[in-house]
Amino acid sequence: MVGSCPACGSESLSGFFRLDDVPLSSLILVDTQETARTWPRGAIDMASCSACGFVFNRAFRPEAVDYTMPYEESQAFSPRFREFEAELVEHLAATYDLEGKVVFEVGCGKASFLQTLCVRSGAEGVGIDPAFVPDRIDHNAPIRGIREYFGEHNTHLTGDLIVCRHTLEHIQPVEAFVRLLHESAKQTDGAAMFIEVPESERILAEGAFWDVYYEHCSYFTGPSLEGVFRAGGFEISSLRLGFDDQYLLLDCRLGHDDRPVNPAGVERVVSLADDFGRKATAEIARWRTIVDDLDGATAVLWGAGSKAVAFLSAIQRDDAFLAAVDINPFKQSMFLPGSALPVIAPDDLIEIRPDLVIVMNPAYVAEISTDLDRLGLTPRVEALGAPA
Repeated sequence: MVGSCPACGSESLSGFFRLDDVPLSSLILVDTQETARTWPRGAIDMASCSACGFVFNRAFRPEAVDYTMPYEESQAFSPRFREFEAELVEHLAATYDLEGKVVFEVGCGKASFLQTLCVRSGAEGVGIDPAFVPDRIDHNAPIRGIREYFGEHNTHLTGDLIVCRHTLEHIQPVEAFVRLLHESAKQTDGAAMFIEVPESERILAEGAFWDVYYEHCSYFTGPSLEGVFRAGGFEISSLRLGFDDQYLLLDCRLGHDDRPVNPAGVERVVSLADDFGRKATAEIARWRTIVDDLDGATAVLWGAGSKAVAFLSAIQRDDAFLAAVDINPFKQSMFLPGSALPVIAPDDLIEIRPDLVIVMNPAYVAEISTDLDRLGLTPRVEALGAPA
């Protein structure tokens, strides 16, 4: 178990929530029900740091998660998410005047965002990620991908803009990883950096147990994200919220910014963390009641990703659901780790005709409702995180 804060090194830690027997992976593509049902499991032991406001799973074992296995993290099949990414591309292209420059993305996934950004801005792109798949990009696009982990051996890779989206939350030694990003940025004069991570104050405030899962070992709030990058040798240009306030968006450059961590912000995070266990327990009980009251009605989840795996692990009602729906064709015909719930396409619902659809992210309710209308279906729709 980690005994000091991975972001600032402090030993002023308080545990506040624990789950045992959770799947070690939630976005692995599992092609048999038996493999999914017997997927390896581990523990989540959440702790907060009273020195910097960082929140993390101190029971996380990095060697337990293998991102070189078939892994499907892409959200690019959602119109709502593509709209958000298009806005982000416009922001980065306009802010950093990227034409003729180089964009380096750490944790590029399938590189769809990097491809869109470089085509739109006239930049060249380099992406690195152990889950990169060359066939998922346009081979005429001005980018190249490297199927590796980012580490000390490849900090020579750099760009005029370094992008790191939805990667830091998977990293346990956060302080050390930010130093690697600093080393990469040093290789290009005037390099800028853009960071995107889930915003965790919302998770804590809502008791959003479905947003706590094994692969996410690090949970950032505004104070802790600013703090770790200032300590790592960066000057913050801006910090804002995006995607219905679910994400933190940070722009920064190399520089000295020795302002202390905002104590009021840290105190607020620690207070929210202290109350998370009570709220999460109440939310788990509420959702169990909703499911138990189905009384033979048919139910499905919509969104076959990490939230679905975390939701099912916590409420322990796997048999109540017929399937998990996902618009990503790479997930369809696969099975969720742990519950072994089959993943189906939206059109498969015509045969199931569910009475209840539980949406894993309220940001997608509008587009899911449109799909249900197209299919001529009128189930009750409930969303995680929506007001009770």
